[in-house]
Amino acid sequence: MVRAFLFLFLAHLALVIAALADCLGGEHAPRKLTRAWWVLIILFLPVAGGILWFAVGRARPPRPAGPGKSGNARGPRHPNGPIAPDDDPDFLRDIDRRLRDDNKED
Repeated sequence: MVRAFLFLFLAHLALVIAALADCLGGEHAPRKLTRAWWVLIILFLPVAGGILWFAVGRARPPRPAGPGKSGNARGPRHPNGPIAPDDDPDFLRDIDRRLRDDNKED
C-alpha cells in the first residue's frame, strides 16, 4: 500500500513539475489566462491543475501557412539560399576553377 501511495505521489510531483516548467518556460503566451493564474491553478489543484494546463492553457505553436493562405506551403523550406556549401553552385564553380588553376601550374 505504501508503494502505491509513493508511486501516486511521485506521479503527481512529476505532473506538477512538468506543467510548471512548461508554463514558465514557454515562448508563446498561454491561452485563456495569464501565466501567474496558471501557476496558481497548477499548484493549488493537485492533479486537475496540470491536466488543465496541458489540455486548455498551453499555447499552440503557430501553424504553417496553407496553400490558400499567405506563403507557399509546397515551396522550399529555406528559400534564402543553399544549406550546405556543396549545394552552392558558386562554391562548386570556385572549387573547379581552383583545381584547373592548380593543374595548369604543375
